[in-house]
Amino acid sequence: MIEISPPCSAPALSAVPIFTGFIPMVSKGLVPGRAWLDRAAEPRAAHVLHSYGMSLLWGDGLEAAFEVVTAHLRDGHYRQRDEWLQIDPRFDHLPWDDALPDTERFTRVNFRFDEAVFAARHRASAVPNGWRIVPLPQHGYALEGVTVSPHFFWNDYASFTAHGGGMLAVSENGEPGAMAFTATRGEGWLEIGIETLSAYRGQGLARAVAVAMIEKCLSQGLEPVWACRKENAGSFHLAQSLGFAVTRQFPFYRLAAA
Repeated sequence: MIEISPPCSAPALSAVPIFTGFIPMVSKGLVPGRAWLDRAAEPRAAHVLHSYGMSLLWGDGLEAAFEVVTAHLRDGHYRQRDEWLQIDPRFDHLPWDDALPDTERFTRVNFRFDEAVFAARHRASAVPNGWRIVPLPQHGYALEGVTVSPHFFWNDYASFTAHGGGMLAVSENGEPGAMAFTATRGEGWLEIGIETLSAYRGQGLARAVAVAMIEKCLSQGLEPVWACRKENAGSFHLAQSLGFAVTRQFPFYRLAAA
């Protein structure tokens, strides 16, 4: 595979039947990332890696480039952290499990938001006693104690807030409990990320910040987007309770850091 420098030109994403919101962000240089093509002239396949570790492999000629791209993935010299690889579902029939033996396979889920269901269930939802929901401040941008925070997805706090920002649940003592934030952003849509500190799980804080973030999206004319691993039961069930309906499930691979 030939590495190219984002911003980059790669095969069109329009035919890929899954949510690919992080790819344009890397391709346009809005977030750090790396990109490869299987060949310089008339590339058949592309591989784009987000700095957090999310990646996508796609292209109309992916089957023809199968040996090249799987050798690249097995080599993995570029991989400084675990990679979470999505593969264009049009090529699910290819022997990925055999070609990538040292990987873990999961299921990625895409959803579609139903505003009517959300409105019926969660408009004016109560915030748990002793908590309030506030816009995510700068000290929450790289919040400690959570698996994922906004600083993994954006170049800086200013860019993060300009593209949607987030919402934070804060206790009466000023302690953060959970946050909902802009993970990726495109024309007319915003992908939501959710994190709850372990000490405050099971108190309804994730739901409260998610509702606040969805309402913020709707007030700005944006479609809320949700995607997660099916194995993340909390996120999977929370999404559906908020009015997100499953639209597609497909393989999702974890490749260990080199």
